[in-house]
Amino acid sequence: MDSKPTPTPETTPSWAAGFRRRIPFYIILAVLLAVLAGILTFFFLNRLQVSALPTTRALVAQQDLRPGTEIAAEMVETRPVPEGLLPEGHLTDASQAIGRMLITPVKAYEVLLISDFSGERGSGLSARLPDGRWAIVIPAGWFASPVPQVITAEHVDLLAYLAGQPVEEAGLIVSSVEILSFDGASDHPDQLTLAVSIEEAVAILYARANGFSVLILLQPEGGS
Repeated sequence: MDSKPTPTPETTPSWAAGFRRRIPFYIILAVLLAVLAGILTFFFLNRLQVSALPTTRALVAQQDLRPGTEIAAEMVETRPVPEGLLPEGHLTDASQAIGRMLITPVKAYEVLLISDFSGERGSGLSARLPDGRWAIVIPAGWFASPVPQVITAEHVDLLAYLAGQPVEEAGLIVSSVEILSFDGASDHPDQLTLAVSIEEAVAILYARANGFSVLILLQPEGGS
């Protein structure tokens, strides 16, 4: 008597095993949704806060700008700024800045001011002198070595020595004076304009008149 073949048993997929395999996916999805919700909440609250403050459109820099930069259209833009944060003399339109030269450094997203540019009342060299300081122009030829690469607002020391004297007689005659401006290339300026006190101006004059060799030293960032 022929026996009937035994049918292959059907297997039912385990829902528990399938769920366990999907757990990492569910965790990643939950994290992504939480991050997205956080970002959306931040932008919503930020916009709500900004909209609650009275604002005025002002001209801001789109990048860090150095003194001597001639402003081009892509360097600036107008943005709404809370009125309470706007300094006096701020610019409101790109036409007020394009083609003009900066005389002060400006950071990215900083509001541009009338006094940031040359040719404005209160923005000349005398207006930028620190209290108790005078401007003095020193030709590069006065120094015993080439002038190091400099930028406006950096600080330098001047070391003086009279030939034939003991080396111990060499010393600083000017310390930590600010560079207000320079003529020529920054890596090889023809002359420097420094902010000095009366005493420092006298020391420089004395050294020059008596044939001292003067060495210019660029201070590290943050001072000596």
